Amino acid sequence: MIDFTMNPEEVKRYFEKNPPPQEVAWKPWVRITDTQKFLNSCYVTIGGFKGNIEACPSWWHLKEFYQDMLEKSRQ
Repeated sequence: MIDFTMNPEEVKRYFEKNPPPQEVAWKPWVRITDTQKFLNSCYVTIGGFKGNIEACPSWWHLKEFYQDMLEKSRQ
């Protein structure tokens, strides 16, 4: 796993400049059919989360998705 030091706004800016494909078979059990809706859902949930961001499940999903997309782009 990549050492993760970015914040949600930095990840959002990354995806604005480097949009993922519309549809992604992210994991064997997860197919995202609209990545923009997935990302927007994460951003909204993170924005409304009260408490430590590290305890937010959407932040964990966003970080993992970012790391996976970054890894795939390097291949």
